[in-house]
Amino acid sequence: MKKIFLILFLSTLFFACEKDKDKDPAPELSAQVVGTYKITELKIDGTKQPLEGAVITVQLDKFSSEVVTGKMKLKLDGVSEPDEDLGSIALKNAGSTGIDLYEGTEKIGSIKSGKLNIFVVYEGQEIEMIGDKQ
Repeated sequence: MKKIFLILFLSTLFFACEKDKDKDPAPELSAQVVGTYKITELKIDGTKQPLEGAVITVQLDKFSSEVVTGKMKLKLDGVSEPDEDLGSIALKNAGSTGIDLYEGTEKIGSIKSGKLNIFVVYEGQEIEMIGDKQ
């Protein structure tokens, strides 16, 4: 009888330890999004605008595990404009829809599978930028 209890106890320990080995820790949110994104599409008030001669990039750098800092860089006809500081951007896991970007409590975009979407209102116009991670 003692042997049966010993076998049951040892098998329980074996299977309990096995589950812990299979779990990989999820990477930090910031590690999933840091990098440079090249804007490939620009919409102003819902109308697609051509990027003729303009190269727009958004650089996201790690600040903490759930916060990044951002800079937007613009080149018009090969001439660099001053960088636009995007400040601190909070990251929230949105499950199957990717990672949401927040400025304070306002959602300003998302990132999923290396695709960046940013939504801003500037001088009364709704601007949407879509880009790919480089």
